Amino acid sequence: EDHLKVHKMKKKVLRKQVRAQHTLMRHEGIECISHATQSLVIANAGLGNGMSRHQLLRIVEEYGLVETLLMPPNKPYSFVKYGTTEEAKKAFDALNGKEVTLEDFSQNVVLYINFVEKVFWRNAVPTSLPPGLMVIEKIISPEEERRMLESIDWIGDEDTQNAQKTLKHRRVKHFGYEFCYDNNNVDKDKPLPGGLPEICDLFLEKCLKQ
Repeated sequence: EDHLKVHKMKKKVLRKQVRAQHTLMRHEGIECISHATQSLVIANAGLGNGMSRHQLLRIVEEYGLVETLLMPPNKPYSFVKYGTTEEAKKAFDALNGKEVTLEDFSQNVVLYINFVEKVFWRNAVPTSLPPGLMVIEKIISPEEERRMLESIDWIGDEDTQNAQKTLKHRRVKHFGYEFCYDNNNVDKDKPLPGGLPEICDLFLEKCLKQ
């Protein structure tokens, strides 16, 4: 009887996976693949069905370094790219077809996951730059990058420490206003004390020399 239940559950998960594949192809023209890659598409984990970036990050960062997280507006799926294929495979095995509990959410959600060749969303980046904007490739040298990172006080305040707990695989530092990961916004009524560090002076000086 237990074997029969497991078999039925696996068939249900596979059916949901196939449905998610068809949805992705229809909406974005992106094809899912059968072999493991660094990149996943996660159905039932999108802005369109009420999941926030903060909630999804807390789930997917349990399995490795998340290099990219794309959440298309009004869509019920998100794209995640891990640092390695092994990390993506670990997340796939742990989360596909599994019910997860979300913070501040009225009900649990079952995730359905597929591999994709790369994290891609055709509307994520404008096709052309706005008038007056110029991109300068590799403007910062490795040595200048090191100096900038060393000039930042990573653990100097409570807001930074709280953000660090949320994004445990990345280091963050807020200036001006604290970024709220639960709603992807800032509270303009609560400015952070202090000004910009040496990192901005170094970057501005480099830009003016170009």
